[in-house]
Amino acid sequence: MMIPDYVSDFLLRDNELKNLFEGFFSSVDDATAERLDDFLGIISVMLDEAPVGIIVISPTDKILFINRATEQLLDYDRRGDYGMTWAKIRQRRILHTHDGHPLTENLDPLYIALWERRRNTASVMLKSHDTGVEEWMSFTAFPVYGRSGFVIASVAVLQDISDFMDMQDMLHEQAIQDPLTGLSNRTVLSSNLKMAIARSKRNSTACAVLVMDLDRFKKINDVFGYIAGDELLAKVGRRLVAEVRDTDTVSRVGEDEFAILLPDIASPDVVSVVSEISRRICSSVGVVYRVMGQEAAVTASIGISVYPQDGSDEKALLANATEAMCQVKIGGRNNFRFYHDLKQRV
Repeated sequence: MMIPDYVSDFLLRDNELKNLFEGFFSSVDDATAERLDDFLGIISVMLDEAPVGIIVISPTDKILFINRATEQLLDYDRRGDYGMTWAKIRQRRILHTHDGHPLTENLDPLYIALWERRRNTASVMLKSHDTGVEEWMSFTAFPVYGRSGFVIASVAVLQDISDFMDMQDMLHEQAIQDPLTGLSNRTVLSSNLKMAIARSKRNSTACAVLVMDLDRFKKINDVFGYIAGDELLAKVGRRLVAEVRDTDTVSRVGEDEFAILLPDIASPDVVSVVSEISRRICSSVGVVYRVMGQEAAVTASIGISVYPQDGSDEKALLANATEAMCQVKIGGRNNFRFYHDLKQRV
């Protein structure tokens, strides 16, 4: 009895293995061969119809088996392509790891299973050369040992996780981003401020924190409504971003309160540098806005603390900048003030 077509087409891409199978089938009686035929048919259909991708490669990188789900994931036509290797398939798709690095051979789970003889899992992004479409898949590979104790194959299971990764990215953005303005939130500000302080310690530079509150913002909500107020806040956020460097952090930390981190200030005249930025911000924020088809105006009160003279950690710097901002409010609004100036006048 000859080896069934569906087995030779889907399971055995290696001529030596095919010959062994054919020899085995010819040596058994018809009843045994028929039962084995049925059993192999079940396995073949089960693997080919599995909802996850399955790949089997030999130690020489030859493709021994690829199921239908893998064809769809990798955009690959397996029919009649008996000389295909995994290396050739890799060339057809752009593969990256979750951190954005190319999926090189030493990071490829199928090769790790072969060469290092251990199970390996990775989240891999596949990008089409033709369409640029990106898909994420979970890629788990493990070695298969023969009776001799040597690895005879590497098997990988692939599962499309694009929806999961999209949801994860969305949740991450929600955790670090203010949904109204698109600015970073207090968590990001605190983290970036800690890193800025550490860099300032190493490099003997300064960093500054500006806490800004909009003057009489409640009146905007009362007169124009909350939708207009939200629109104005979003526009304020865009104006703030336009006045600082790409390396600076602009965050919304309260209803109408913003904070700006200016790291890595190397100038010996830190006060002049920060004062100029604060003047620009006050001027930009104070320009009349058009919201909901109407004109509205606010001004900004800014309190400033500078590392290292105004605090040695992020909590102290934020608290002292907030105190300076409150003093600006008391003193007439629409201005800025440094925390260390308050202390000198006490």
